[in-house]
Amino acid sequence: MESAALLCRGIRWPSTPGNPRLVLDDAEHHGHDVALEPGTRLGFTVLPGRWCLGHQLIRDRHHRTLVPCPQDALIANGTQCAACEAADQSRAMHDFHRSGRAGAGLRDYLDQPHWLYVATFATGTTKVGTAADPSKWRRLAEQGAITARYVAWSPDGASVRHLEDLVSTELGFTQQVRANSKVRGLLENHDTTGRLDELNDDAATTVRALVAGLPPGILAGSRVVEETWNAPEQGRVLLAGFDAQDLQPYPGFLGEAAHGFEVAAVCGQALGVRLGGQPEIFVANAALLKGRKLVPGVYVTDSPPVQGALF
Repeated sequence: MESAALLCRGIRWPSTPGNPRLVLDDAEHHGHDVALEPGTRLGFTVLPGRWCLGHQLIRDRHHRTLVPCPQDALIANGTQCAACEAADQSRAMHDFHRSGRAGAGLRDYLDQPHWLYVATFATGTTKVGTAADPSKWRRLAEQGAITARYVAWSPDGASVRHLEDLVSTELGFTQQVRANSKVRGLLENHDTTGRLDELNDDAATTVRALVAGLPPGILAGSRVVEETWNAPEQGRVLLAGFDAQDLQPYPGFLGEAAHGFEVAAVCGQALGVRLGGQPEIFVANAALLKGRKLVPGVYVTDSPPVQGALF
């Protein structure tokens, strides 16, 4: 019997350190998630096209509902069709501190402690970002940070986003790093995790100095903190390969055709996989699967010749 297609929502990390999951829903919106533990075998073929992932309704800080796209719409860009984007109650989160517009549920979510952090990625790029208290660890895990530090605590989501904008304006830190560049950084950047941690430490010191010098009216109850984020154990094999400069690019485009491999490590939305029982770690961008429909099956991605093995 042929397997049914499953809509992929990407890799989801838990709120506290633990194994991430590849989130998959069937046509009746039942979950078929796969825990991405070391040694997990994944095999699937990717159907042509990308589908809307629906929208979120926020009741309060503890409860939100994911509403599947009513039209099961095909989309060309992003992760939502126009109708779901308009209905998504979480979208106002990023502009609330400027617009003041948000529903009651989102206001309750934002009215809780938030953290300001600086995160450094395999590209060598450092960004500034925010996380609500319940997402403090997960936010950095899902983004695929190599190293990160919390630099300030804020009493609510509006205050922390004002700090985030200020850090971007005054110090030039970006607020976004693209998924593709994070994967390229693992393969192309010749820094080490130690060097990236030094860069992150320097950036955190600079941001803390800026925040510490702000007047109380701008701080709005925020305060400087010194705390280091603990990177997931699930990424350890990838980071070891990054330091040794022996990671290999995954052969083929993960957003189409058939694939089969063994999961060895996970870093954000990137997978470190083994092919054909070979020891090399290949880096695959699982963000390409988001919004795709996958049909599980027994498939094998052939391992290409590896440069180091030719000599």
